[in-house]
Amino acid sequence: MTDWRRIDIDAFDPECGRLTNEDLKPPYNSHPSLQELQPKISQLRTAATSGDFAKGIQLATTDPVYGADDETKYQYFLIVLQLLTQVRQADISAILQQLNRDQQDVLVKYLYKGMSLLEGQKQGGILLCWFDKITAMSGINPIIRYLSDRNTV
Repeated sequence: MTDWRRIDIDAFDPECGRLTNEDLKPPYNSHPSLQELQPKISQLRTAATSGDFAKGIQLATTDPVYGADDETKYQYFLIVLQLLTQVRQADISAILQQLNRDQQDVLVKYLYKGMSLLEGQKQGGILLCWFDKITAMSGINPIIRYLSDRNTV
C-alpha cells in the first residue's frame, strides 16, 4: 500500500488547473514614467490648491501607479501625501464615504507607505487619523486586503 499522504489528488482532477508563470505575473501591464504621470500629478496639485480634496483623493486612488519604478512611485506619493495632510479631520469621514472599496484599499496602501517613509512619519498623526476613520468605517477588511495584495504603491 502506498503512503496515502503523498498522493497528488490534483493529478486525478483534469479540471483542476495549476498555476503557471503567466498566472503569477502582476496584473498590471503598463510601466508609466514620471513624464506620463505629469498630467495626473498636475490635476492632483490643482485639487490640493483649490481645496477640492474629495475629487483629488478619488483621482489619486482610482488608477494607482502599480507598474511604475520606485522613484516615480515616490514622487506620486509625495503629491498624495500633500493632499491627505491638507484635509481637515472633520471632513475625512465624508471623503471616505465617497470612495468605493477598491479606492479605500488603495488609500490604505498609501497610508501604510506614508507610515514607512520619513516624510509620512512627520505627518504621522494625520495619517493615523485617516487610518482610524477608514477602519471605523470599513473594519479591518482593507487591512487584510493590503496584507494579501502583491501590488504596491
